[in-house]
Amino acid sequence: MAGYDPLMFQSFEGIDRDKFMLALFSMKARTSDALDLAQALVIEQTTGTWTAVPEETREVKERSMGRVLGVYEMPDWEREIPAEAAAGERNLIILAAFPVININGQFPEMLTVLYGNISMIGKLKLLDVFLPPSLLGAFKGPKFGVEGVRKLLGVGERPVLCAMYKPCVGALPEALGKMAYELALGGIDVIKDDELLADPDFCRMDARIEVSEKAIERARKETGRKVLYTVNVTDRPDVMFEKARKAVKLGASALMVNVYSVGYGAMQAIAEDPAITVPVLGHPSFAGTFFESPEYGLTSNLVLGKFARLSGVDMIIYPSPYGKVPLMRERAIRVAQELTGPMGHLKRVFPGPAAGMHPGTVAISMRDFGRDLIIGAGGGIHGHPGGAVAGGKAFHQAIEAAMKGEPAAEAARKHPELKAALDKWGDASEGKAIYSLLR
Repeated sequence: MAGYDPLMFQSFEGIDRDKFMLALFSMKARTSDALDLAQALVIEQTTGTWTAVPEETREVKERSMGRVLGVYEMPDWEREIPAEAAAGERNLIILAAFPVININGQFPEMLTVLYGNISMIGKLKLLDVFLPPSLLGAFKGPKFGVEGVRKLLGVGERPVLCAMYKPCVGALPEALGKMAYELALGGIDVIKDDELLADPDFCRMDARIEVSEKAIERARKETGRKVLYTVNVTDRPDVMFEKARKAVKLGASALMVNVYSVGYGAMQAIAEDPAITVPVLGHPSFAGTFFESPEYGLTSNLVLGKFARLSGVDMIIYPSPYGKVPLMRERAIRVAQELTGPMGHLKRVFPGPAAGMHPGTVAISMRDFGRDLIIGAGGGIHGHPGGAVAGGKAFHQAIEAAMKGEPAAEAARKHPELKAALDKWGDASEGKAIYSLLR
């Protein structure tokens, strides 16, 4: 029998729950001893290494060693593993506990503990993480959240409508100013830079803020509606912090960060900076590297949901079940639940399932995600047959119809903008991507 450390294996009821972070893993591995494998995994992430060392004393282990709380197998063999199953990979679920004293409230170290060296050992996926109040309290979370963004915009219970500048990159500031004015006239609540538009010489951040905010103010005087412009400040951390502070001083009404290319810790620093007094929208580019594999990485509800909320975003765009980069419907909904459900003191985050959205996807989006939702669209607004103003109006008409429980096709009889959109893109059915990058 393998040498199991007597301190290693405990029950959930036997630990001090405020001193441990829990992690749930799935693992496929060829092993004759699942307990030994689980022990090795947890030791690797806390006190141990591949061989015994003198200073790994009992006192050190009691303070900082992780614990194995459960090892489960599917199917749940009890008497013996059939020969054909033993020769292949075993499907394991491991529940581990890691002392929060090792982490000291630090996001990068928390990720290192959860999925550091073990991210390179094979078919291991982090399914979920459960934080005790002592660790959750280290994160301030969003400054504004759902309620704060609604208050800034003066928007009641309806979904918030967001439009991206298109083309993604290449347009000059003057063209973006024209787009901003038209989008604001069409009723867009949030105008965002595309994730690919950072700070190119032909369209610098300063110029984009100037033309966008001027255009928005011009439209506000005509419509009375408030609009937020989320300027992309993504860069290496030191430069990004300078850009973010500068953008606020220049009058930017909101910021945008490509969270997964700069890292959660950098995003957290932006969100918690007292000088950043505007909402921050997170973008999911690069996120697929973390959650797309069914056997490796982390789950989307962690990557796009729980961890994004901990990092302090107020709004986050992520793949919709109905668009060009479709995420499984139940997964997309689970992400939204992580963003909007109770989580200690943290404010709720606006979920924004997007990519390939058009007015025909509004009703099913609201059915699946409710009204605390950002409906984000680029081509679905700019590509409207009547132009961007008509595209924005078509979305609002679809939202109004969905809030009344009126089918979009019926509402389209009264609204030419909505009719033109449905004629062009259709009325989406459940689970069907109208356009897919995988076509």
